[in-house]
Amino acid sequence: MGSFFSWDEQCKRREAVQARHDATLSLRPVRIFLTVCIASFLFSAGCVTFAPPSPMVTFGGPETAGKGVSETALAFGTGAVLFEDAHTGGAGWFGRYKYGLGENFDLGIDALGVTYSDKTAFTAKLAGRYAIRPGIRVEAGIGAADDSNGKSLNSDIGVTVGSIGEDSPWNFYSSLRAGYAFGFAGNAIFSTTDESTDTVPLPNTAFTMLNLGAQGKIIEGQFFIFEAGVGGVFPEGEDPGMIIYLSCGLLFKIGGEGSK
Repeated sequence: MGSFFSWDEQCKRREAVQARHDATLSLRPVRIFLTVCIASFLFSAGCVTFAPPSPMVTFGGPETAGKGVSETALAFGTGAVLFEDAHTGGAGWFGRYKYGLGENFDLGIDALGVTYSDKTAFTAKLAGRYAIRPGIRVEAGIGAADDSNGKSLNSDIGVTVGSIGEDSPWNFYSSLRAGYAFGFAGNAIFSTTDESTDTVPLPNTAFTMLNLGAQGKIIEGQFFIFEAGVGGVFPEGEDPGMIIYLSCGLLFKIGGEGSK
C-alpha cells in the first residue's frame, strides 16, 4: 500500500515537471519576440545627421520694428528632431537684434544655440523683414551654422500673419517658412569625439516650418511671447524627419513710436 502511494507521488511530480516544461516552451516565442524588439530598438536608434538650418524662429507678431526703433529678444525652449529610426531631444536659446530702417522695413541678426545629446550647435543669420500691409509681413535671411558634426551655409524665407492691436493685451500670429542648408565637413567651433566626422560633409537639407505664437503686452515696449513650431526635415539621401519645439521669452522695442 505504501509503495502504491509512493508511485502515485512520483507520477504527480513528473506531471508537474512536464507542465513547467510545457509552459517554458510556450513562453519561448514571447521571449524571442521581446529580445528581437529590444535589440532592434537599440541598434536602430542611430543618429541621422543633416546640415543645420538658419534660425527658423518667428518670435513676434507681423509688425516690423519701426523706423529708428531697436528690437531685441531673448528666449529659451526645448524641442526634438524625430526620424523613423532615430530621434534626439535638446534645449536651446534664441537671441535677436533688429533695427528699423523704415516704417515697414527692418534689418538685423537672429542667433540660435542648441545642446542635444552630447553635442552642440550654433546658427545665425542676417535677415530683413518687410510689412507689405498691416497684419502681413515677409522675411528673408542668409546665414551660417556650426554643429558638432559639421557646418552649413543656409538661407530661409517666410511669411507671417497675425493680429495687431495696441490696446489688446494679447495678439496671435502664425508663420510659414522654408529653408535650405548646404552641408560642409569640419567643425570650426565645437569639438567632436569622433574626429573622422570632420572629413564627411553633412548632407544638404531642405526645411519647412509652421510657427504659432501668442504675444502678450507687459508694459509699453515690453512683450512676453509663447511660441511653438513643427516642421519637416529633408536630408538628401535620407528619409524625411520632423522638428518640434516649444519656447517662451521676452521682446523689447526701444526708441521711437515702436516702443509704444
